[in-house]
Amino acid sequence: MKVNYLFALFILMPQYVFSQTHDNATILTISQNPENQNNKTLTYSNELEYLKKNKSFVRSVDYPTQVIRMEQDIENQQLPCDEVHNQIDKILVQHIVNEQFTYAIYISCHYNPETKLATQFIISSYFDPLSDEAVAYLESYLREYNGTDLLGTKYKIESAKGLVISLEFAAGMKKKPNRPPFIEYHKDRSNFYFKSNYEMRAKLFSDIYQNFFTNDPNKILPFLDKWVSSHASSVYKAVLRDSNYTELQPEKIFIMENNEELFVSNFKQYFAHYCEPYENHRCLNPGKMDNEQVAL
Repeated sequence: MKVNYLFALFILMPQYVFSQTHDNATILTISQNPENQNNKTLTYSNELEYLKKNKSFVRSVDYPTQVIRMEQDIENQQLPCDEVHNQIDKILVQHIVNEQFTYAIYISCHYNPETKLATQFIISSYFDPLSDEAVAYLESYLREYNGTDLLGTKYKIESAKGLVISLEFAAGMKKKPNRPPFIEYHKDRSNFYFKSNYEMRAKLFSDIYQNFFTNDPNKILPFLDKWVSSHASSVYKAVLRDSNYTELQPEKIFIMENNEELFVSNFKQYFAHYCEPYENHRCLNPGKMDNEQVAL
């Protein structure tokens, strides 16, 4: 029987949140600037828990992922960081951090170490409504708050017109699942376009949870053919038989409206599968291959 547990480890650069079972892990990292330690940072994300709860995707309308990428000097505001976070909480967190959305929100306030007054705030965020009702709620929220004053500047929420996923897959050997080194036997990278982060999660991430965390060749090999390359199974059938660890690292690159520069979030998510607990201690069980796969 697999025992599920959740734990968190926080360090300066980056922060990590793990969601792990006996033989696999989903890891969310949050990058910070190590050069400026005079900051108060808050993060909010339900990216891990939503798919873990196996919730269905029920939205019937297309809607773009919403992005906030603000970086503003606020020395003239003469406010402590607690008040800066309080104002951002009122305009953003209280409205979006709920079960109507999937969200990843990074808020940082930098301060003068002598005066303790805020010098700059940063918001790096993306979120998606999960239902048609949430879309209606979001549109009402945007009409009321987008473009309003926030700490002397305009609160700006943008629509992403698409999402590119740069997906890296690697297989090899690792003695300890949470520690280096990772001896890579083979690595590949592929790229995919999605209309939104919502669509990506419904197609790619849901498939990861269904077919990546296994050593069943009837699941993992078709998964690799679909998401790594069309003939990945011909390469990885042998590689996975000799591997005890695999990793998927999807890099999210949001394409913004009006040809604005790309947005890459502080949040990074990757998936790790440690195969030692299987009876053969490897990431492929040849005994489960059907006749067609054996002939490959």
